[in-house]
Amino acid sequence: MKVIVLGGTGYIGTRLMEILTLTPWAEATGASRTGPGMAQKGMDWLAVNTCDAAALTRVLKGFDAVVNCVAGDRQSIADGARTLAEAAAAAGCPRIIHLSTMSVYGDLEGLVSEDMQPGPQLGWYGKAKREAENAMAGFAKADGKVVMLRPGCVFGPGSELWVGRTARWLRSGRLGDLGVGGDGWSNLVHVDDICQAVLAALRLEIVAGTIPVFNLAAPDSPRWNDYFIDLAVATGATPVRRISARQIRLDSLVAGAPLKIAERLLRRMGKRHVRIPDPMPPGLTRLWGQHIRLDSGPATRSLHLAWTSYPDALQSSADWFCSKGRPTGSVAGETICTP
Repeated sequence: MKVIVLGGTGYIGTRLMEILTLTPWAEATGASRTGPGMAQKGMDWLAVNTCDAAALTRVLKGFDAVVNCVAGDRQSIADGARTLAEAAAAAGCPRIIHLSTMSVYGDLEGLVSEDMQPGPQLGWYGKAKREAENAMAGFAKADGKVVMLRPGCVFGPGSELWVGRTARWLRSGRLGDLGVGGDGWSNLVHVDDICQAVLAALRLEIVAGTIPVFNLAAPDSPRWNDYFIDLAVATGATPVRRISARQIRLDSLVAGAPLKIAERLLRRMGKRHVRIPDPMPPGLTRLWGQHIRLDSGPATRSLHLAWTSYPDALQSSADWFCSKGRPTGSVAGETICTP
């Protein structure tokens, strides 16, 4: 099977390319705006703007499936998905594996299945991902085959979002036990489990006129407070502080915007190596207290997933983070590093 991965230089895309190249039945090609990064050297690669319909149509010809891992702003997500649906149909590429997100459920709480509609509060990211899903539905109506995956919070080695910055917040004392503000379910899922779901989706039998949709979250994923404490212990960021709701609000609302502006300015100036404190988005602080739990039962059954256990996922994440710092030894067989 000839497979092309759009957004192949992102976190999930990079790991997916590594796994696909070791899969005997798949012939993988990566694609992104800028071409391959260090991790993709030696792999088949194409540079393409996924919002350019003509260019994308040319690229997709001859492929049996495309995996859409594209992230970014609203245009890249929503307009890019519409362009992909049109280009895949024009190129005769019969199957799309689309990576969506749990954010399409908005502020829903409780056990959430794939057929549930979003809550009334849906941020820009969730709206863009909903638009992208609608584009995939249009491709399916035109006799294309689509499998949609809705991951929770993807972590593991290399995860800057849910391991790197979280561990740095813990080390600096900006994050810790949030009380009721961190009582929501994390819906964490290891990056390798996402990749295994993609591999299964590439070979899934699809009934004509249907779009299989699967939530992806490890059944044993903990509440956020538990994850923060466990990650702090595993990375040596102890003692874990109790952080008040007022402190979190001040951090996200007062410091968040200036830090984000500074981050963007440094990026435009080409000074990505300059380290400033990580901004704490307000939407993230709301997520930590949201009692949403993804029902991943259909994915377990239909995609035959064997989920990475939370202890193994946590330890591999901590090992990766500590390998970037100063390892100091081990406690009960676990690697720790200095704060």
